[in-house]
Amino acid sequence: MQRNFQGFLSFTSFLCWSVVAFLALFLFYITIPYWSFRPDINFLLEKEAVVNYMPWRAAFYIHILGGCLAIALGPFQFLKYIRKNFVKAHRLMGKIYVSSILFIAAPTGLYMALFAEGGWLSSIGFTLMAVLWFYTTWVAYRKIRERDFVAHRQWMIRSYAVTFSAVTLRLWVPCLSMLTEVGHETIIVLTSWISWFFNLLFAEFFIFFRSGSFTLKKITP
Repeated sequence: MQRNFQGFLSFTSFLCWSVVAFLALFLFYITIPYWSFRPDINFLLEKEAVVNYMPWRAAFYIHILGGCLAIALGPFQFLKYIRKNFVKAHRLMGKIYVSSILFIAAPTGLYMALFAEGGWLSSIGFTLMAVLWFYTTWVAYRKIRERDFVAHRQWMIRSYAVTFSAVTLRLWVPCLSMLTEVGHETIIVLTSWISWFFNLLFAEFFIFFRSGSFTLKKITP
């Protein structure tokens, strides 16, 4: 029974990884039009108040540069095959992932949170997201420097859970719009919190089940 459960867990993990990788790469793809630097594309259409404010505009492009690098590279850091057979590539991608968050995406995300649609509640939600993004990534980096590989993987899962908020944010907005009757601004406020909160909650469950803390005892008749 234990072996069957482990097999099921491995299959589920691979299935989750496949979905996450597809959505992450799809987000990377749909972000490409922003690099035309036109102010009338998707998200920028909703930012009329600040789209021509150069500090915000610069922070936006820097943010999506770091965010796209992190979200596209992240899934491949979890592949055991790459970690074992392409160690140098794994380390290089890890350095790019960590640097793109700590030095690019998280600081600019913190700045952009000040201008979030939905008022101060949204600003607090996105501020916490940026802080947690920085913190989880920094701890993951510190753990690998300490050669604590288990803790490093666990904190990388948490880090990527926050990174993946860029995807879940874009999923929550239309879902809440279709399933509820609350106003657009309320939806923005809600998603500024739940887009990362549930990701981290899922990450903690995943770490718990994969860590061996949860085991099935063999049932004997």
